[in-house]
Amino acid sequence: MASGAGISGAGRAQLTAILASGRRFVTPDQAAHVLGVDACVAAKRLARWADNGWLRRVQRGLYLAVPADAADPAAWTENPLIVAAQVWPGYFTGWTAASYWSLTDQSSRVTVLKTTTRVRAAAVRLLDNDYLISTAGDMSWGLKTQWFDEYRLRFADPARAVVEILDSPRIAGGIRHGADILATYLTDHEAETLLIYSERLGNRSVFKRLGFLVETLGLALPDLVETCLRHLSKGLSKLDPDGPAGGSTSTRWRLRVNVRISPEGPS
Repeated sequence: MASGAGISGAGRAQLTAILASGRRFVTPDQAAHVLGVDACVAAKRLARWADNGWLRRVQRGLYLAVPADAADPAAWTENPLIVAAQVWPGYFTGWTAASYWSLTDQSSRVTVLKTTTRVRAAAVRLLDNDYLISTAGDMSWGLKTQWFDEYRLRFADPARAVVEILDSPRIAGGIRHGADILATYLTDHEAETLLIYSERLGNRSVFKRLGFLVETLGLALPDLVETCLRHLSKGLSKLDPDGPAGGSTSTRWRLRVNVRISPEGPS
């Protein structure tokens, strides 16, 4: 971006004042407070500066400062976790949390989070970043706070991430990848925590998938399997709720096995 392109000296001074103390995200109300103008006036200035490449519009009423030395202001973005935290209060889970806790080495362009705000669409794209969003449940357990620069972010801890994947495998790209994540978790973490968290989550289909996968993957955890068998819900559940309609039936686990999982791992 050419230095000072599309902005006057006075405008540059105003923007500098707004972004003082390292602020990177700004709203019209914040700009209005700094500039001593009406929020509508501030909103128009922010929109004009965004049109000229000094800011990027994240969503209505929220802008991100673009570094003056950015080679391509229109394509410049921020860490997708930090962007998400400005828009949706909540925590990261699924594939995103599993990757953060080194439960998977597979990468995904989709950031997965649960939020306390109303969700209009499960799949959202902001600043060239893709997000998969759902509504958060009880947030009194299984969360850890981590720092990214000056931003405080929350993640499902390893056990909660696994249990929420078993509840909704799509947040890990499907049950096959969820099985990989489960197997990795059980090499370094306590199995008992999964049972405690599954009970807290309240979806007994989680016990079906957990017990079935542990047996199918050949993991020697008989106590976990017996506990899961005691917590099965009535009726038939799909191993992968978003998978195909067909498949064999496991009467032991009351599951429609609509995705093949081999003893050596997902196939």
